[in-house]
Amino acid sequence: MPGAKVSRIAWIWRIWRERKGLIALLFALTLLSSAVAVAYPYLSKLLIDLIQGLVESRVPEPESAARIRRLALLVLAVGGVGFVANLFPGVRGAVNSVFDYIIRRRYFGEVMRKDYRFFAAFRSGDVVTRLTDDIYDFPKLSWFLCSGIFRAVESVSKVCFCLTAMLLLDWRLTLISLIPLPVMIAVFAIAQDRIYDSFKANQEAISDINSQLEMSFSGLRIIKAYACEGKYRRFFSEALSKRFGTEMAVARLETVLRMVYMYIDYVMQLGVVFVGGWMAVKGDISIGTFYALYNYLGMLVYPILDIPQLFVSGKRAFVNIDRLEEMRAFPPRRSSGLPFPAGPLESLEVEDLSFRYADRDREAVRGLSFALAKGEKLAVIGQVGSGKTTLVKLLAGLLEPARGCVRINGLSLAEADEAGLARIMGYVPQEALLFSGSIRDNIAFGSPGDGGAISDDALAEALALAQVSEEVESFPSGSQTSLGQRGASVSGGQRQRLALARAVARGPRLLLLDDVTASLDARNEERLMSALGAWSSDLACVIVSHRLSTLKYADKVLFLEAGELRAFGVHEELVESNAAYRAFIEEHLSSSGIA
Repeated sequence: MPGAKVSRIAWIWRIWRERKGLIALLFALTLLSSAVAVAYPYLSKLLIDLIQGLVESRVPEPESAARIRRLALLVLAVGGVGFVANLFPGVRGAVNSVFDYIIRRRYFGEVMRKDYRFFAAFRSGDVVTRLTDDIYDFPKLSWFLCSGIFRAVESVSKVCFCLTAMLLLDWRLTLISLIPLPVMIAVFAIAQDRIYDSFKANQEAISDINSQLEMSFSGLRIIKAYACEGKYRRFFSEALSKRFGTEMAVARLETVLRMVYMYIDYVMQLGVVFVGGWMAVKGDISIGTFYALYNYLGMLVYPILDIPQLFVSGKRAFVNIDRLEEMRAFPPRRSSGLPFPAGPLESLEVEDLSFRYADRDREAVRGLSFALAKGEKLAVIGQVGSGKTTLVKLLAGLLEPARGCVRINGLSLAEADEAGLARIMGYVPQEALLFSGSIRDNIAFGSPGDGGAISDDALAEALALAQVSEEVESFPSGSQTSLGQRGASVSGGQRQRLALARAVARGPRLLLLDDVTASLDARNEERLMSALGAWSSDLACVIVSHRLSTLKYADKVLFLEAGELRAFGVHEELVESNAAYRAFIEEHLSSSGIA
């Protein structure tokens, strides 16, 4: 546990180093604000003692007026400094937002470096919670990094300044007022583990709620189609009940701690009132001294209560840090490697390729070996669950094989630069995903570079290749039409073809299409294949399809069965020579329309 604390402090320091100037300014304003606040009771003491002395000693009027004038000027000077010090809360609030921005940007970048294994281990709603609710607002991480810590710094400085002033005024009364402090420290020492566990359970419950919401809204059509609103309400109610329980546990714990601290405060105040009042009546201290000591005690109360709150909010922030670091520590995909050579794809070689998902008993694909040359189109066919989609993901570098390798132009994907691989490859998944925004924005997302822009000619070419130009032109706003969340405003077929346009917009050398033709009629499928051939004779394509009509446009066919390669070659030759392939074709021939 001590090691964990050190790592969290080091984590905070790394974030602070990005804004060292702001941190230095906050420290200066904190000390200035505390010094000004502590000066006022002492000035009040001087004023009361001055008035009492002037009355009792009958000082001449000109001299008394001069003393009062000097004291008034001192009060005004302190007030002017206090005006500057009052900038402190505003600056502190602004820096909270600065840290919020830094943390979100940093950890969103970390998430973007992960591969499929990360998203299998972390649910989408959980990741969203860690990047939003865990970071923003009171009393979460970005608040703690600035307001939480600097409130405590302000409190510690006020306590030090107040105690110094109180000891100078009367050390006996000061010691009496501090007797209850060890009790406060003991209460926190006993409760600290309970605080961490309660906040951690609450954040996990919030993640569960957000995951349920994400699944509900993304799967709303299925829920409605199956009339399962009641079932999903029950799932949500269970998650909500869990969160309610953790929220109440946190609230109870905070209430108990607040009550304990407040009663300690009352004991301190009573001690000063009774003992200090008795000393003032006896004449051991002046009325001004008693007044200043009482004010200092009142000023000490909230800082003293605030210091334990640093540890309470720190426990919550440490939970947030641990949850962010848990994502960061998850092994990332490779970020660097050998660059791909310029020029077209000359060869795609697959050797003994095997892969098994973590939650499966058997391998999804095993022992696959084949090769594809420049400009060739390969059709991948097989029954549902035969490993077609897994093979495409392995070719795209989205999955890491358990054994074997994929080579492009002789360079293994395991050794290659992933950014370079992404530049030469276009990939359209089985479930096409479009982002909220316009059609143009979505197509530009696939264009080369990070600028997010695409020329009119490149946009028109991509839409034409994907056989969706006419439909886009018929929309009221054309390519500026907003697609809504996940492309909800267009049909499934249009969504698939827009995803295809996004893939070809990057000018790929290898195009991977996972069941794209399922959303096309025979005419559009023929136009698409002809357009791809005319667009680039060097473009290699791997086309997963459940429609045998796709075989008419393929140079070679790869037939998978239960994850194993059963046939590879030219369609006509395989029909003659491979019994398993011939049986599969005959079984599906009646619905395919292929001769």
